[in-house]
Amino acid sequence: MTVNPQIDAAQGECIPANRRLLPLGLNSLGPLNYAFEETGNAVQKLAEVCDKRTSARAMALKKKLDDFEPSVTLVGQVKAGKTALTNVLVGSPGLLPSDVNPWTSVVTTLHINPKHEGAQTKALFEFFDKDEWDKLVLTGGRLGELAERAGADDEMQEIQRQIAEMQEKTRSRLGNDFETLMGQQHRYDYYDSELVERYVCLGEDPVTGAPVEGTRGHYADVTKSAELFVDLPEFPGTLCLRDTPGVNDTFMVREQITIRSVRDSEICVVVLSAHQALTTMDMALIRLISNLEKRQVILFVNRIDELPDPATQVPEIENSIRATLKGYNAPHDCSIIFGSAKWAEAALTDSIGSLSDESRNSLIEWAQAAEDFAVDDVEAHTWYLSGIPALMDSVYARVREGSGQRTLEKVRKRALNLANQARAATSTGSRMRLNLSGDINVDVKLLKGSLKALIQTYDSKMAAVLKDLQDGLSSRLEKAEASFVKRATDALISHLQKNGEHGSWQYKPDGLRLLLRAGYLNFSNAASKNAAALYAQSAKDIERIYMEVFGVDLDGFHIEPPIPPRVPPPVVLGKTIALDLQSTWWRKWWQKRKGFEAFATDYARLIHSESGAIIQELQETQVKEVLQKISSTLDEFLQEQSEMLLKLAENPELGSEHFQSGSDAELEQTQGALGDVLTRLERVAA
Repeated sequence: MTVNPQIDAAQGECIPANRRLLPLGLNSLGPLNYAFEETGNAVQKLAEVCDKRTSARAMALKKKLDDFEPSVTLVGQVKAGKTALTNVLVGSPGLLPSDVNPWTSVVTTLHINPKHEGAQTKALFEFFDKDEWDKLVLTGGRLGELAERAGADDEMQEIQRQIAEMQEKTRSRLGNDFETLMGQQHRYDYYDSELVERYVCLGEDPVTGAPVEGTRGHYADVTKSAELFVDLPEFPGTLCLRDTPGVNDTFMVREQITIRSVRDSEICVVVLSAHQALTTMDMALIRLISNLEKRQVILFVNRIDELPDPATQVPEIENSIRATLKGYNAPHDCSIIFGSAKWAEAALTDSIGSLSDESRNSLIEWAQAAEDFAVDDVEAHTWYLSGIPALMDSVYARVREGSGQRTLEKVRKRALNLANQARAATSTGSRMRLNLSGDINVDVKLLKGSLKALIQTYDSKMAAVLKDLQDGLSSRLEKAEASFVKRATDALISHLQKNGEHGSWQYKPDGLRLLLRAGYLNFSNAASKNAAALYAQSAKDIERIYMEVFGVDLDGFHIEPPIPPRVPPPVVLGKTIALDLQSTWWRKWWQKRKGFEAFATDYARLIHSESGAIIQELQETQVKEVLQKISSTLDEFLQEQSEMLLKLAENPELGSEHFQSGSDAELEQTQGALGDVLTRLERVAA
């Protein structure tokens, strides 16, 4: 159900003076836009010369190109300026508030130049449903689950007390609206900072806890997500930006939603502060990005405007960051970009003169050490120095290599198949009319039986492949867990033999994550390889039917196999587990046990419990989803090909229905147009 609250149509966003700066430096976007445009033109041409059925499928492919929206998730340290960075990226300084409620799970998604949402919707807010809220209240969220598994009874009681207090404040603020809001949505045909604050900001003073006057933060307690749809004509493309509140909140609700956001995005921008860089205190961030490939991670070090000597300090900070990442098996050779959201905001709002003396001095120092950009345009020069163009260029370079390329290839291959199918149909119809090579007599019943048998064969092959993948992964994960448990308990017993039962001890779970990640990456490679092989084999079999049953003999005739689905990174391995926590839990855990055997047995049980929860979530979410996509991709391909072959058998002139009463020259013209489509599509690939 959707609720449409009353809105003030007079309200709207404030557009800064220099949004002309937004497309500057986006060198990586040009080739991608060109490839999309050329492919779209070829698909449009295909729709114009084919029958209605093929035309409809071609236009559906064109819509996939039009709706393409690369997704980027921003994560980062508290007070690193992540939200300020998000605001300048969408050309709207001050739009998103920075003081997000520390216990809500609000992920704010900004769709730049979207084409998939109704034109009237500019803001969409979704609330927790009752089951999600009840789970938080009953279990204490992720932190409560950890406390329960670790046997931390006192901590569990404290968590439940805090949640009860939170729930009471929520009900007091919302009154009778509380129950009716659960699972609902609010839509608006506008957005501004005041509206956003109402749904995602603190409803009380962060120090005193006293309610804030007005509507600020009114719905924040129960808001699950916020979406804004931003029309930005100055920006040459579409983009989905997810601004996550953080990964280390009181009840760890946000950690789960941030992990899901990163999993669903191909690119993760980690925002750090030049003052904090990346210390061992940021373990939640390090655990998260450790499970991503280096090409998926971009580090943006913000607030260099506060460094007295950025030219000297930036290389030192970069070396420190890379050393820290390397020490924790994270992608230390990923892209690191330095900049300042404050400088970018000043350039956008034409307020460079209002920067503090310290900030201006840092800007001058940084400019002297950087390349000489358009110095005659102060705003553009400052924009470049802010690091925003470098960040966006890095993002789109990855989009071009990743999701953009995959989308392009999926559409291109489907279009190639449609064009070749139309060529085969037109050729078959033409030969039938001219009585060349004899009449085309296809036993439709026999063809149906052959296609059914082919589909059943591939169903069996796919089932075997999926079983092997699933069994192989389960075996590797179990071995990884057993190996870690043995090493950890051996180390514990060794410690006890040397030090007795007094004192404290901890064995870091980094090795467990490393082993689990290695097992998952092995699965990922095998899944992509096996799916590609099966897809290619099925395409060859379909191609053979065209040639043997219909006598298709055309230059360049080919059936393209589908592209295997992307296997997302195992970001769930970055979840906080009890073994990560440095707290009083461990002291109490030690105090409750007596004897070496009790220590080792209970510790092994705790490891099994924690790792088992991660493995179960990994298999039930990501692995299950990947295997389903691998199977459904082949099903859809075979169904579409079978449908076309049967249509052709039942109506050989299907591909030339517009020209059945026309001349042979018109049929030849159709073949020429289809050949031109193929040439365009091949040119895009090159």
